[in-house]
Order: sequence, then structure tokens, then C-alpha cells
Amino acid sequence: MKKSFWLFLLNLLVTVSGFSQHDPGITITLPSAILKETRTVQLYNPVPNGLAGQQYPVLYVLDGGSLYWPVLGAAKFMHAGSSLPQLPEAIIVSILNTNRDRDMPVPQEMANNKNAANFLRFLSEELVPYINQHYPVNGLNVLIGHSQGGLFASYAGIERPDVFPFILSLDAPVTVNPVVLQQYLQQLKERCPVNYFSGESQYGWDKNLSLPASCTAWRQQKIEGETHETMPYKGIYEGLKFLFREHIPQQKDMQLPAMQAYYKNLSEKYHCRYSIPAAFLLASANQQINVSKKQEALLLLAYYEKTYGADQRSAGMILKANAITSGPDERVDYYLTHPGSAADALQPFMGKWKGTLFVPGGTDMDITWEIKKINDKYVWDARVADAFNDRSHFLLVTAKNELAWGRRHEGGGIYLSIGRLSADGQVLSGQEELIGFKMPEGVAAMKSNTFRFTRVKE
Repeated sequence: MKKSFWLFLLNLLVTVSGFSQHDPGITITLPSAILKETRTVQLYNPVPNGLAGQQYPVLYVLDGGSLYWPVLGAAKFMHAGSSLPQLPEAIIVSILNTNRDRDMPVPQEMANNKNAANFLRFLSEELVPYINQHYPVNGLNVLIGHSQGGLFASYAGIERPDVFPFILSLDAPVTVNPVVLQQYLQQLKERCPVNYFSGESQYGWDKNLSLPASCTAWRQQKIEGETHETMPYKGIYEGLKFLFREHIPQQKDMQLPAMQAYYKNLSEKYHCRYSIPAAFLLASANQQINVSKKQEALLLLAYYEKTYGADQRSAGMILKANAITSGPDERVDYYLTHPGSAADALQPFMGKWKGTLFVPGGTDMDITWEIKKINDKYVWDARVADAFNDRSHFLLVTAKNELAWGRRHEGGGIYLSIGRLSADGQVLSGQEELIGFKMPEGVAAMKSNTFRFTRVKE
């Protein structure tokens, strides 16, 4: 064999290592009639710390001796590291190797190797059914692999998308064998995987991965600044972030019926039981409280307690909801549901504007903006303090010929700006307010900001 092949093979093997006795989770030994040997897996089960009645997706980890920790760390951070989880709490099944090259052959031997088919049968017909029988799964399985494991994960997604609809492939040496490359590419085009992520550093598809426009649920991403051996940690996070991008909907202020419809659609789409996340229910209920929508908040909290059980958080929020005595600000729904004004009404405000938003007790901000048509809708599009971009959620001309625009406030309500043109049409001045949001106890109400913009001469 050529020296380059041995170097390549060495690169594929360096990530293999063993478990420590201090690793979290339990060890399971499973006799395999298909492989004619006993296999060992390390399993992390979140049930002891979970909520009653909860069901979980399963992250199946190839090369479990080396990838278990990065998957566990990423999964726990993405679930609990922010106010709204990027990822549902998950069961992690880490598969330890016995004969790696037999089960997940190098690409030169992958095209016609029956051992990979046997290993896939073990996963699909023995391991997955065992986990399904003994643990509270929701039916959504993710297969994660690096290098040879990434190549095998792609193979598994092609052959058994019913078992592994989510594939996270890291630095898979797909292009090393032209036969494998063409075979896998053709099969991916024909089967259009539900969700497929290819993280790439030294290996991967490179420029060869081109799927039909109808295949929208895949991503090929370069993991910069890493080697073949060091790229998995970043790649796992980026891959899970993509695969579970729908876990929390983009619209955060849903009422319960819309929320139920959203997660019912996810369940049907991925053939699993996808529950509304507990954190999303509580965050949404809190947002409804902030905008004085008492009944909507109580419905969400009742659903939370029915699904996950009552606790101190839900009890405290129910008290807050029941204490609401005034109705919501009707202007919020009016502006957020307004279809927007047509081009002729917006014509006096077209062009580029530059000026300052004056913030009492805060930092004034220089803003440059113009009205743009994006996705068949006119929006207020701005560059703020030369540091970040801002774009309106609504834009219209009022009955008084004023320009009104604004965006949702993260905690509820809206920022509403209303500006009036000077007689010569060269200056737009007015004020910005936060409306429809009740500040928490002990926090002073937001003072109105004022602004003055001057038309930029082209």
C-alpha cells in the first residue's frame, strides 16, 4: 500500500479511546446475535432530573470512547445554557468500539463491504429496539459520527432514514473513494434526507455535495481553525444547532393553539412525539403576563401543569396572572397584524435618512436607515451606531400621514416609533416608546426616546 494510505488510516484511528470509571451514566452490555459478540454502550438518561411524563430524542454516538464527552457537554449546554433551549433534553447512547475497521470500514473498503451492513443491522434491529423498549424515547433518533464514523453515519442515513432521520457527519472522508462518492451522492439525491449536517475540516464533500432545491434540510459547513482530530467539538455543537433549528419557533409570542399546531406538525414531519418544551411554555406564559393577557397566560400554565406537573415556578406565575386587573394594550395587536402600507403611501419617506436616537439617561445612537422591499413587504432597514443592523416588524403610514414603524420587544409588547415630516420633507422627527409591556416590580418604566433624521442627498 502507498504511504499516504497508511497516514490517512492513522488519522482515522487516533480518536479512539476508552471510558473512565468517572464518566456519568450507566454501562449496558448487549449480546448481539447479528455481530456474534457482546457490545457495550454508555448511556446518559436525563429522567432522574427530568419532568414527569417527558419523552426524549436519542443521540446515538459512534466512537463513543472519544465522542461521548463532547456530545454530552454540547447537549447539556444547549438544553440548559440559555433561557430558551436550543435542544431538547436528550438520552445519549454512546457506542464503544470492538473492531472499528470491521464495523465502519475505511472509504477504500466501504463500497462493497458487508460488515458495515451488519453493524447497521445491529444498530437498527437490536440496539435501537432495546433503547426504545427500556427508556422514555420520543421516536427521534440522531446518529453522530466522526471520520470513518461520519462516513458510516452518512451510509446509515441513506440506508435507514426511518431509523436515523437526523445525521451529524463530521469530517467524513467521502471523496477518498470515487465509487463511494458517486454512490452516496446519487442516493442522497434520490432519498433527500430529512436532516443532514456535514461538518468539514480536512475531509468531507468539499464542492461535490449538490442536492436538488427540494432538499432543503441539509447543511455543509466548514469548521475553521481545526484539524481532523480537533474539529469534532465545534462540529457537534454546530451540527446539533442545525438539526434542531426548529426546536423553538421563530415566533416567540404564540398562544397555546398555535403552539400545539406547531409541535404537532413537527411530530408528523419527523414521525415522532414532539412535545412543547417546558421552558417555552413558561417563557410564553410569562410574556403573556407581561402584556396583561391574563386568560392566554392561564391557559399556557394549565397546559404546563397538565403535561409536566405543578411546581413552584408555575404556581408563582399563576398568582401573577390572576393578579392582572387591566386588559392588554390593543395597539400592539393592531400594529403587529397590520398588512403595511403600499408604495404610493410610503413614497414621501423613501430614500436614505441619517440622524440620532436620543436616549434619556442612556447612550444616544446614530442611525442610518431607508425603506426597503423585502419578500414583497416594505420594511424599515437600519444600521445602528455602525455596530448592528435593525429591521422593523411593521411599517405603515398613519391617518395623520405619519410614518409608524417598530419591532417586537423580547419580553412582550412593541417598540413603536412615530415620525412626522417637516414642511419641506427633509426632516423626520418624533419619538419611540415601549408599549404593551409591564415592567417587572422595582424596575422603572422606560422613558420615551426622541429622534431626528435628515434626508441624505444622493
